[in-house]
Amino acid sequence: MAIRYKKKKITLCFDKENKVEKYVAANVLVGSINYNKLCDEVNQRTGIHRAMVDVVLKGVQDTMVSFIEEGFSLKLGEFGSFRPAINAESQDKAEDVGANTIIRRKIVFTPGSAFKAMLGSANIELFGDNVANSNGDNGGEPDEGGGSSGGDSGEAPDPAA
Repeated sequence: MAIRYKKKKITLCFDKENKVEKYVAANVLVGSINYNKLCDEVNQRTGIHRAMVDVVLKGVQDTMVSFIEEGFSLKLGEFGSFRPAINAESQDKAEDVGANTIIRRKIVFTPGSAFKAMLGSANIELFGDNVANSNGDNGGEPDEGGGSSGGDSGEAPDPAA
């Protein structure tokens, strides 16, 4: 397995007069797998009927949502764990902190040993030799990957945001 990246030019605007151009490695995705394809693949690998795979996955999802709504963290063995989290604006005084200062709700996934092992053994490959601009001009190639700029403490982005 290989993780592919491309070189991406970004512009950092600290203020109107000082624009700094830098280059970063940005991952390139081959595509995405939808829910139906995932169920079909689990069926092929395990021999469990596709409808049963669907029922189990939906049951796991519903159960996870219920527990996360109650404030629990979910630990799924070697798969990893899920926990609710928030981002909030800082305030000068404790009495100014309230629900209105919360700017984002999210689910944080922390990979377990199986995913960590896969990432640790993955090769890193340069995809093409073009440099993509952060403004979307990447020489006619589709922008298929997210960069690492604007980091979020290594947490996955909130798909609902």
